[in-house]
Order: sequence, then structure tokens, then C-alpha cells
Amino acid sequence: MSSSAGFLEFFILEASEYVEELDGLLLGGGAAGPNGDAVQRTARALRGTATMAKLPAFADLAAGVERVGRALHSGALAWEPGLHAALVAAVDDLKLLLHAARTWSPAEARRAAERTAELARFAPAGQAVATPARSRAHSFLSTEAANIAAGLELLTTRPGDPETAANVLRRVRALRGVAAVKEVAPLADVLEATEDATRGLELDGEPLSPDGVALLTAAALLLRRVAVVLRDGIDPNAATGERERFTAAYDGWSERLIQRQRVVPIAELFYADGSTGLVDEAKSPPTSMAERFRLELVSQGEHLRGAVSASRAASDPASSGRARRVLRRALRSIEATADSFGHSKIGEHVRGYAPAADRLDAADLASLEELAHRLSEPGANGERVLAAASRARSIGEPTPVRSAPTAPPMIRKPAHDGHTTPSLDVLNASIVALESMSAQPFSEPLLLGDEPIVPIEQLVYRGRAALRRAVEIRDELRERGTAPDAESLEELFDLLELAQTE
Repeated sequence: MSSSAGFLEFFILEASEYVEELDGLLLGGGAAGPNGDAVQRTARALRGTATMAKLPAFADLAAGVERVGRALHSGALAWEPGLHAALVAAVDDLKLLLHAARTWSPAEARRAAERTAELARFAPAGQAVATPARSRAHSFLSTEAANIAAGLELLTTRPGDPETAANVLRRVRALRGVAAVKEVAPLADVLEATEDATRGLELDGEPLSPDGVALLTAAALLLRRVAVVLRDGIDPNAATGERERFTAAYDGWSERLIQRQRVVPIAELFYADGSTGLVDEAKSPPTSMAERFRLELVSQGEHLRGAVSASRAASDPASSGRARRVLRRALRSIEATADSFGHSKIGEHVRGYAPAADRLDAADLASLEELAHRLSEPGANGERVLAAASRARSIGEPTPVRSAPTAPPMIRKPAHDGHTTPSLDVLNASIVALESMSAQPFSEPLLLGDEPIVPIEQLVYRGRAALRRAVEIRDELRERGTAPDAESLEELFDLLELAQTE
């Protein structure tokens, strides 16, 4: 026997239930025989778990029982005393083989093979009955959902066992690769939650937290329900009590996970005495800190854009809950990244979008999509636009920025209804304030030595010239009667900064 100890216990737990169910079907069938469809489904589940446990002889015997059930269900095989005796003997042998699973030997393999050959006289291997593709897919998903539910129940009793978690995750990841899973939203959600909750146990050996155990308990109950409705042909996406309980548990676990996570800037690990804290600093690092930050912003902006797109397709409370979780995580990741690189204002700005991720109305999703667009811009534009928004907020602007779906980036001010509306008033106030200070420099000129200096006025606007150009752009925007585009807005902020140089 090559099955690992953890997976073997998983198999014994599952197989015991299936064998008992087969026994009950035979006892309750009476003179007319058992329900062939029920025998087929249960035996298929038993075959699947034996295959995963790498017990091929056990799996072959379960497959023999499955073929008999299929033949009974289709009418290809009639119920008669000889078949009854063969099935009863097969189930009895399954019980004996299950008790010997921990000490499996060639003797058990021979017993299973002999019983399989006996069943093959009634339902030979190779005979198949055509069934609709959708029915076959749902039957497979039902079986796998029940198998994973059993694994989760075992894992909740062993929250610190990485091997049990690995066995469950192996099955979970295999099922996530099946295209039909996307049609069963609660199943997809449970598989995602299982990976999330067990990641720490798998990677670091960290036992499941009480929140994680509660989440997996709710997940197992929902999987049991999904297995039943898929088997009975009921809509698996309908609202149920198990699904509501799971959604509440997943939301609570996600929120507490976000609260526990914090990215610590590396600068906080050194003494605050002005030293770098580095023993040997690279003379020519492959990438600068700014470049790494830009790459992180672009990547996370694209992820946020995808999350917003998926959120627009949410059509029921469960899918909306999932969309909120994904959006909150995406925003929290961006915020943590900004904080870890020392851009606390950007992190604070992104934090202001949290209410938009909770509401999910059209304006909120447009606002989040605009944020994703800013982050994903090539070069450093994503940083500069966010920095511009942070500067605007520092003089009284609200966050987050809420815009119509097609509106470009713009500065906004509060309206009477509590929402935000486009405005150039902040720009006007900034220009007036800077005009009053343009005649007075902020500091004495700095001597830079004997190196030749190129006067900046030969290259760019400065002082009052920069202010005049900012006023021109403002007037042009007023004449057009449209909101400022990204390039105009960026130029205005650059000009306001240059106005301070005189």
C-alpha cells in the first residue's frame, strides 16, 4: 500500500460512509431491489476516493458495484436472487477490506479481484449507458463535493496537521481546474475559501486559527448541501441557509485576516539615527526603489481592474459578497504596498475607496476603475496622479473620487447632496494663493559651487510665467466647458510647482 497515513485516514473516513450507504440501499430495496441510480452514485464516489488513496483493487471492486447499479438503473439488468447474493457479498467484502486498509496486503488485493470478477458476470466492464453531458458533469461534481466535505471535516479535527491539509488541497486544486465548477458558484467559493484558509498551514505549518476552523466547518456543510442538490438536479446556485452561513463566515474571516496583515517598511527595522543600516550597499542595483514601486502599482492596478470587471457581473447576494471581498483585498494590498514603500499619502488616498468597495453601485465601480487606470498607467504616471490627488486632499478635497464611467481623472469638491462633483475651484484657489507669494522666495538661493549652471528659465516656465501659463490652461478648459483631461491636469500641477521657483 503506497497511500500516505494522512490520506489513508481521509479515505477510511469517506469510504466508511459510502459502504454503509450501500448496505442501507440493499437492506431497504426489498424484493424489487435497490435504487440503481443511488447504488451507481454511491459506488462512483467510493471508487473515486479509493483511486485517490492509491488502492486500485478496492477501486476496481467499487467500479464493479457501480456498473451493476448503472445496469439496474437503465433496465439492462433485472433484479434476481443471484445478483442480490453477489451484491451483498461484494458489500460485505468492502467492509472487510476497509478494516484491513491500514495493513493492506496481496491477500486483500486477491479478495477484491475475485469479488470484482463475480460482479463482472452480471455487468461486464466496457458496457456504458449514454447520459447527458451536463448530468455527467453534475454527477462528478456532486461526488467530489462530498469527498472534499469529508476531508474538511477531518481537517477541522486536526487543525495543525499539514499532511491532512495537503491531501485536501490536492483534491481541491484538481477540482478547481474543471471548467464546470464555474457554473456552480457556491462550489467555486468554497474551493477558494479552502485554499485561503489553509495556506498558512500548508506553507508554514501554522495551525488553523479558530476563525479558519469555523470557516472550514461552514464550508463542509455547504459542500454537503451542494452535493445533494447536484445529485437531485436542483439549481445549485439557489440561496440556502448553508450558503448564507458560509458567506458570513468567509466575510468575517477575510476582514480579520486584513486586520492581521501589515507590511512593515524595512526602514522601520533600523535605528532612527540617520544611518542607512546597511552593511554593504549595492553600487549599481538592478532596479531603483521608485522602479520597483511603479512595477508593483502597475501589477496591482491591473488586478484591481479585473476585480472591478468581475464585480459588475455580480447578480445575487452571494456573488456580491464575493466581489466585495475581492475588491477589499485588492485595495488593502495596494494600500499596504504604498505604505511599505514610504508613500503614506498614497496609501491613505487608496484607503478612502473602502466604502466604494462595499457599496458596489455603478458610480462606485467607475471610481474604482478610474483608480485602477491611474495605477496601471505606464511610467510613473500612476504615482504622479495619485500624488496629485493626495495633494488636493491635503487642502480639503474628499476621497475617494467618484466619477461617471467615462469621465477622465479630475479634482472634485463636495456637492449639496453629499456626493462629489467636478470643479476647478481648487485650482483657482491655488493659483490665487500662489500669485500672492510669487514675489517672495521661499528660501535664499543655494550656491552649487563652480560648476556651470544652465538657467532654468531657458528650459521651462517659472515664477509668474508659470502662473500665466496655468491661467491660460484654466481659461481654455472653461471655454471648452469640459472636465480637465489627465494631461492638462498634470501640466497644471507641474506649473503650480514651477511657480514657486521665482
